[in-house]
Amino acid sequence: MAPKELSELTVFNRRKAHLLGQITRIRNSLENVDSPLNQVEIRTKVASLSEVKAKIDKLRTESYRVLSDEELMDFEASLDTMEVDADNLEVSLNTLLESSNVNTSELSVKNDFANYNVKLPSINLPEFSGQYIDWLQFKSQFVSLIHDNTCLSDSQKLYYLQSALKGHAKQLQTVNDSYSSLFEALEGRYENKRLIVNSHIAELLNPNKIKFESAFHLRSLIDSIQSHLRALKQLE
Repeated sequence: MAPKELSELTVFNRRKAHLLGQITRIRNSLENVDSPLNQVEIRTKVASLSEVKAKIDKLRTESYRVLSDEELMDFEASLDTMEVDADNLEVSLNTLLESSNVNTSELSVKNDFANYNVKLPSINLPEFSGQYIDWLQFKSQFVSLIHDNTCLSDSQKLYYLQSALKGHAKQLQTVNDSYSSLFEALEGRYENKRLIVNSHIAELLNPNKIKFESAFHLRSLIDSIQSHLRALKQLE
């Protein structure tokens, strides 16, 4: 007998459960007082949370296209709860990272670790194509993953930064760049508050037109507007 085909809602719920499991494991590692996280582990958890949040957004977008309005109501509410949990975890991890004081023994272990050619966990690096509107988010993620990572040399950081640049942003590179000179050049070009604000305002004044009304298109429009408003608030 052929296996019974799963309903679309069941498939979505299984994908959601997988993401919830990742959030739970990160929370458990944070709450494990017997084995406190070091700075490298905290940064890795923050990066993992960013990936989970991106997958939640993707799952939400896909559900708009497939699920009925009745199915979507409960499913989206559960995604909202997961998103809040992930945000709270991210805040806790970043707070722990900022407040942590590295003692001598931890510093010694970290220096020994840096002397070996260790293969870092596979993490998708953020990319930046030269859009002012994307700069601050790219910078925040890159600083968390690479810039503040004391286990990486400047030459490694330069490699990761060059790999992350696309389009117009890549044209800022020169063969004589050091990591610091390229990073400072990017900051000098794109960390322009006036142009960033103008970019967000332009997106708010010229939203993508809705060809026909549907829960998916209306929610996408609302999400886009809220995203730009949050970004503008952070720039105050």
